[in-house]
Amino acid sequence: MTRLSNISDYIEQTANIIGGVLELDVLIVDQALQILGDSDLESISQDQCIRKDSILATVIEDREMKVLTSKDDHEGCRACKNKAECNVVMIIAIPIIYRGQVVGSLGVIANSEHDKEKMLSNKANFLKFIDRMLELIINKLDEEKAFEEITLLNKRVEVILDSMDHYLVLVSERGEILQANENFKSIFSDLLKVDYPKVLTDFLDFELSDRILFGNAEIKYKEIKIGSDSEQGKTAKNSAKTDFVLSSKPVILNQKERGAILSIRSFKDIADELTELYTHSLDVAFHDLVGESKVIKDIKDKIRQISASSSTVLIDGETGTGKEVVARLIHNTSSRKDQPFVAINCSAIPEDLMESELFGYEDGAFTGAKKGGKIGKFHLADGGTIFLDEIGEMALHLQAKLLRVLQEQQVTKIGGLKSTKVDVRIIAATNRKLEDCVKSGMFREDLYYRLKVIPISIPPLRERKDDLSLLIDYFLNVHAKRINKKIHGFSDDALKVLMNHPWKGNVRELRNVIEFSINMTASPMIRVSALPSDMLQPVREDFDGLNIEENTRRLMRYALDQYGTTTTGKEAAAKALGISLATLYRKMKEYGLQ
Repeated sequence: MTRLSNISDYIEQTANIIGGVLELDVLIVDQALQILGDSDLESISQDQCIRKDSILATVIEDREMKVLTSKDDHEGCRACKNKAECNVVMIIAIPIIYRGQVVGSLGVIANSEHDKEKMLSNKANFLKFIDRMLELIINKLDEEKAFEEITLLNKRVEVILDSMDHYLVLVSERGEILQANENFKSIFSDLLKVDYPKVLTDFLDFELSDRILFGNAEIKYKEIKIGSDSEQGKTAKNSAKTDFVLSSKPVILNQKERGAILSIRSFKDIADELTELYTHSLDVAFHDLVGESKVIKDIKDKIRQISASSSTVLIDGETGTGKEVVARLIHNTSSRKDQPFVAINCSAIPEDLMESELFGYEDGAFTGAKKGGKIGKFHLADGGTIFLDEIGEMALHLQAKLLRVLQEQQVTKIGGLKSTKVDVRIIAATNRKLEDCVKSGMFREDLYYRLKVIPISIPPLRERKDDLSLLIDYFLNVHAKRINKKIHGFSDDALKVLMNHPWKGNVRELRNVIEFSINMTASPMIRVSALPSDMLQPVREDFDGLNIEENTRRLMRYALDQYGTTTTGKEAAAKALGISLATLYRKMKEYGLQ
């Protein structure tokens, strides 16, 4: 809020000017009744105020001018204990109104009958002059407010710029650097150990600078080097080269370029961000856990039962069985569904980086640490769920720290002295038998039992073949829509191949096979020829002890059983056996396989 006290020096000067011109005493107070201008005093105390029942206070409250020609006409004067000693015989009191708000008042005072007569006889001219002086005060307040708004805007821009992870720079139409965030400044102070640049050409070549300033178009993802020993990077010409990606957008005002804003990112930051995005968010519902087999129904029932709980869950199952789908379904059906779900693969991150990924680190915690530190996954998941996939791959020393987090619900950053309380539900998953890992000393027994509060086992696909047709239809529908193909289904021969396949890669392998087949088919019906070639190998039994002729007969029989005896099936069987279709027909007749 703009106050008269913000322009107190100007108010004091104005009071002296009015008093000097009118040859009368002038008093100006703000809304808090603090005296800001008094033509009768050389200096004013900061805490000097008028009484709350004075005439100047009354006009602030009533929002209208008052003319007091006798002290007996005002209650405050009548009640004043200094009434007898007071020389005031007349006051013109005027409220100072700025943008609809009373911000103070001004009083012109007559201390003698002569002054009173002068005020009464020249009242109209005095008021006209005072109105003009009040206009100057209002204009000064406008200037002050505009200055405040510009200052606040600049501060907000500064805060916004500094809150960005990117390196951000504002430049004028002449290429002068008007503003930059701390990240950008750190390139030169921390990384390159050189002076902060003043103009674009201090760190960019002339050609690119001209494009930014006069190209009248955005620049996106331009690779640059800062700190090279060429013309580019004068300020850092003796420094090592550092790779960045630059984007810029011109500032257009009245159809003229008035500078630009630059966004710069280092290659390392981009790579780090992409790494952190490897576990993308999925909206998972019960219909995404496909299956009507008893074991799948039991898993769904268990998920419903634990939806209101925050207990730790341990999911085990072979690779590709859908452990993360189950984990996300548990999260999405819980009270934490609107909070973060943070997934981290314990086998995909190097051991020496895993601790910082999980718990974060403080600024300067170790060599190479990001300035300002890093937030760990547990902090990011606060209030939500953290999914620790492949928990069996976690190093023993980290298992001890994880156990402490489970027990105390507190996390300490690397290099930090204080623990932070976190509210995180932990869901762990493994494709290894943790019992065996415990016996071999590779996994802590206390952590194992702490994780296995609610165990969920997902069987491999080969043990729930009843769900296979449902899964085929589900993935067929999902990927056909995504690829934008109208697919009616699989031919009988192709479906037979799918049903007889061992699916060692489980649901993930099935999903990939169906997506591949949809891409490869040229007709609404997916035939054997659209399936992956590695599936067109006959399932072989143990042929030890059999002669070549018997082995050949059995291989042909298995191929026909798998692909069918239609024309298309025979073509696929011949291809899998590595023989021509004519040879297949001849051998079928020879071995009695018609």
